[in-house]
Amino acid sequence: MVRMDQVNESYSNSPMPHSAEAEGQLLGCLILEPELLDEAASLVKPENFYDLRHQNLYGLLTKMRDEQKPIAMPSIAEEAKSLKGGRESIGGIAYTANLTNQTPSSSMFPFFAGIVNRKAKLREYQKAAYGVINSISSNSDDEDRIDEIGTILTPLLVDTEGGGESTTKGIVREAIGQIEEAFTRKGECTGVPTGFSALDKQTGGLQAGDMIVLAARPSMGKTSLALNIAEHVSCDKGQPTGFLSLEMTSTSLMKRILSSRAKVNGHKLLNGQLTKDEITKLTVASAHVAKAPLHINDKSALSITEMAGICRRMVLKHGVKLLVIDYLQLLQAKAESRVQEVSRISSAIKSVAKELGVPVLILSQLSRNVEAQDRMPRLSDLRDSGAIEQDADLVLFLSRDAGTSLTKLDIAKHRTGPTGVVELEWDATLTKYSNPKYWCKNEAQPDPA
Repeated sequence: MVRMDQVNESYSNSPMPHSAEAEGQLLGCLILEPELLDEAASLVKPENFYDLRHQNLYGLLTKMRDEQKPIAMPSIAEEAKSLKGGRESIGGIAYTANLTNQTPSSSMFPFFAGIVNRKAKLREYQKAAYGVINSISSNSDDEDRIDEIGTILTPLLVDTEGGGESTTKGIVREAIGQIEEAFTRKGECTGVPTGFSALDKQTGGLQAGDMIVLAARPSMGKTSLALNIAEHVSCDKGQPTGFLSLEMTSTSLMKRILSSRAKVNGHKLLNGQLTKDEITKLTVASAHVAKAPLHINDKSALSITEMAGICRRMVLKHGVKLLVIDYLQLLQAKAESRVQEVSRISSAIKSVAKELGVPVLILSQLSRNVEAQDRMPRLSDLRDSGAIEQDADLVLFLSRDAGTSLTKLDIAKHRTGPTGVVELEWDATLTKYSNPKYWCKNEAQPDPA
């Protein structure tokens, strides 16, 4: 992987975008009106300053504000003594005092902050461009180079911080914000809603950055459940959704969606034996679905590099809030064994979820042990690799007794919440899951036997 500090020397000598004047005037605003530091904390990062003196001064002012020390030139001069390099690390006292003289008015703080942040973003783009050029020029495998380039560019284009080093203060502020949001909603979804009441109540919806595994034996309806969720998110909630279908064509998936929404027997769509009323229902449903922000890619035999690239494009181009991949065992990765291959695939999916900051619902097969032993699925039944269990934030198992429509959805792993079994109603004629009647009546769900 090419690091930003390893760019070609000819590129690294190029001038970096910055505005020393705007940086100085921004700091002048903060010295003139220290209360602005509270606003600055959420707008400007220390690394957004190009001049190291300005970085140090901004850090000093922030520290003084946190410690509730008065901010004025005498106190700044005194506090600067403790810095590495002393007062010279902020340019000296005369230089610092002159910053306020260069500032027209503290009311122009937002204007100066905007300039500083834009210049910082341009520097990020410039460094990324150097990294891309070096990746293209490297002797790495083509797929590796493409993956490197995607990794370099995505954090710049996706609206997410993408992890990295953070201060405790910043992390606390973000955590408290999420807690306050959850408190305000009082039990409502804080993530992407699935449309299934019991599941949403247990999980709070599908959370950003999570890898969610939905596993079942063949013909149990895992594709249908994933499609029902994607349909709910895109058609009912209007949130852009991406669906990577490695097994079924996009047309086949759309027929299932139309059957579900129009409540028309899916078999009738295949043989054409439709009544006038059913044709009317399909016409109405198709007009609604056609407007939904659902983006389907049905390319088969995807490598993990291609999968990551498609996911990135869906998020960057369409702003998708949920990604669905059907299914894990059909993805491909270079490895010496099947176990290593699935481990690489699982790791790549988890990385995509975290990098893009959206939930990724990945379907997976279960081993034959479930049928042979006639029991509920366990985490150890995830096929081919224990890495799936390790990487997943949420693991869901589908199971249903023969001849019944009531389906058990077992929350077998929940990294941030409770586990347990919820129930869904299965309609094979519509290939559709729905909430059981007791949920539709707003009744409490009975404890599963």
